[in-house]
Amino acid sequence: MNTGTKFMAAGATAGAVAAGVPVIIGLVRNMIPKPLDENDILRTENGCFRAQNGNLIHLQGINLNDELFFFKKDGMESDAPNYDIFEAFEERFGRYGARKLTQTFNENFISPADLKAIKKLGANCVRIPLRYRNLFKKENCKGDVDFDYLDGIVEKCRKEGLYVVFDLHSAPGFQNNSSAKGSNGTCILFDSSKAAFDARNAVIRLWTQFAAHYKDEPAVAAFDLLNRPLHKVAGWEEKVDALYKFYLRLYKAIRTVDPERILIMQSPDSAKELPVFDKPLENIAYGLYSHFSSTFETDSLINSLKDIKARNIPVVISKLRSGENTDYSLTALCDNGVSWFFGDYKGPSGDSYLYTGNPEPADFEADNFDAITEKWTKPLATKNFDINKNISSALKSHFGCGNVYVSEEKVEKPAKIKVKFGSNIVIGSNRPIGRRKLKEKA
Repeated sequence: MNTGTKFMAAGATAGAVAAGVPVIIGLVRNMIPKPLDENDILRTENGCFRAQNGNLIHLQGINLNDELFFFKKDGMESDAPNYDIFEAFEERFGRYGARKLTQTFNENFISPADLKAIKKLGANCVRIPLRYRNLFKKENCKGDVDFDYLDGIVEKCRKEGLYVVFDLHSAPGFQNNSSAKGSNGTCILFDSSKAAFDARNAVIRLWTQFAAHYKDEPAVAAFDLLNRPLHKVAGWEEKVDALYKFYLRLYKAIRTVDPERILIMQSPDSAKELPVFDKPLENIAYGLYSHFSSTFETDSLINSLKDIKARNIPVVISKLRSGENTDYSLTALCDNGVSWFFGDYKGPSGDSYLYTGNPEPADFEADNFDAITEKWTKPLATKNFDINKNISSALKSHFGCGNVYVSEEKVEKPAKIKVKFGSNIVIGSNRPIGRRKLKEKA
C-alpha cells in the first residue's frame, strides 16, 4: 500500500468512526437511567396509570421487604413478627436503640446498589413497607414522622428512574392478624372501642403527614393505604363496611393535603370485596394480594377482574408469590394490563425471594449493641446472597411488558448493535422502550 492509499484508508476509517459517534453516544445515554421529574407524575385514567407526559404506565416492580431475619433468641422463632423483635430491642436498648438497629438492618439489607440492580433488571417501581413503630421517635405516633431514612430512598429511586409505592404494612391498631405485621391476634383497627378510634386517628395523621411531605414528589407513585386489611381476622366479613368507611375517611383527609396522589385500596379478600362508593373517587387504584401458586389460581383471578372492568379503576397485585408458576402468572398479568410487584427482594430461603442467603445470626441475648450492628452491616450485602436464576429470568422477560405506550405507527424490527471499545464490547439495539403495544382506551 502506497502513502496515498494509506491516507485514503485512514480517512475512510476516521469517517466511519465519526459516523458511528452519534450511535455510540445514543447507546451510552440509553444506559444512563433517566431521573423522574414533574412530567412523570402519575394519575389514573380509564383504568390505567398515565404520566403527565402522556405515557401509559404499568407499575411493575419488586417489594423491598424489611422483615428482620438472621437472629436467634430463646422463645422466638426466626420468622418472628417485626413488632415482637422491636419490643425485644426496646427492652435491652431503649426506643432509640431499637430504631437504630432496625434502621441499620434496613440500610444494609437494601442498599443503593440494590436499587441500581433492580432498575437494571428492568423494573420501574419498588414497593416499600412502612411500620408505624419504626417511623416515630416517640411511642404511640406522637410527634412527627422521621422522614430522613425514607427521603434517602426516594431520592435514590428518583435518580434511578424508579417509582415508589409506600405500603402501610403495620398500622397503629393493626389492620390484620398476620404475623408479618406484628403480634398475632391484635387487630383492633376496625372495632368500635376508644382504642380503635384513637388508632384510626393515628393512621389518618400518619398518612396526612406523608401526603404533605411528598406532595409534588414525582418519584412517589402511590400510597397503599393498608396492607392485607382484615387478613386472618375471625368474622372479617362483618367488618368490611367499617373498612370501607375508613378508606373513605382516609381519602378525604389525604385529599385536603394532596388532591392528586394515587391511593391504593386493597380488598380484604378477593376482587368481589373491592370497595364501591356512592360517588366515584378520583385517582384511586385497587389492590389485590395473591400467591398465584397454580395456573388455576391465576386464571381465576384474571377472570374475576372482568366483573370490575367497567369501574375503570386500575388494579395492582401488591405481592406476587408464584413459585414455579412465575412465568405463567406474569404473562397473564401483562397481557391483561394489570400492574404487579414481585414477592420479595431478599430472604433466608424459598422461591418467593429473588435473593436468598443465611449470614451469621445476631444473638439478641448474648450479643451487645455493637456486635448486632456488625452482624447486620456488611454480611447483609446482596453480594453475599445467591440469586434465584429462574425468578431473575422470568422477571427480565416481563419487566417492561406494556411499560410505556407505543403509538399505532409501524415499528421496524429492532437492529442489534455491537460496538467495541478496546477490550470492552457494548451491545444494544434501536428497539423503542416497551415490549408490547398498549391500545388507547376510548
